[in-house]
Amino acid sequence: MKPVAYLLLGVVLFTLLYRWFSSSDDSRQILTERELIPDFIAEQLTRIVYDEQGQLSELVQAERMEHYDLLGFTQLDRPIFTLLDRAHNLSWQASSRTAVLYPDDKLILDGDVLLQNLVTEALIDRVQTSYLEMSLASEILSTEENVDIFGAGFTISGRGMQASIAEQTIHIEQHYRTDYHNEP
Repeated sequence: MKPVAYLLLGVVLFTLLYRWFSSSDDSRQILTERELIPDFIAEQLTRIVYDEQGQLSELVQAERMEHYDLLGFTQLDRPIFTLLDRAHNLSWQASSRTAVLYPDDKLILDGDVLLQNLVTEALIDRVQTSYLEMSLASEILSTEENVDIFGAGFTISGRGMQASIAEQTIHIEQHYRTDYHNEP
């Protein structure tokens, strides 16, 4: 073969390899772009779920919801999650600016997180923090951020919290202060 034929064969091979690699990059880019587009969007969402016995088991509200099937999560804006106790009574309401819900029932609340106790005359009225992770299945709540706990005649401030809704326990990792209020 002549050197020109080798050169021509080299150019053809280079062109084919280049097109093959660039097309696979394009398909990866298309997949990445597809991952960033929600599969569906809901505005002014209210989701009510009942168990097999017809008892209320889940109540979720949000201004906006975006579900990303390929990424495996649901993004919520201004969500309100109402939690129920084992007897199906309303127990706590969790709200925040945004939340991400994963298929394994892990919930991450971010921005102005408020846990409001729905049980009247309970010891703890509300809990405020900036970030909270919650396992909906085990009803375990945790954060490493600053936490303020407001109750009947007291306020507790600290950093880091582990709480169990089922066991009705709260553990503060680092306690800053407790203020007692003598209200008439």
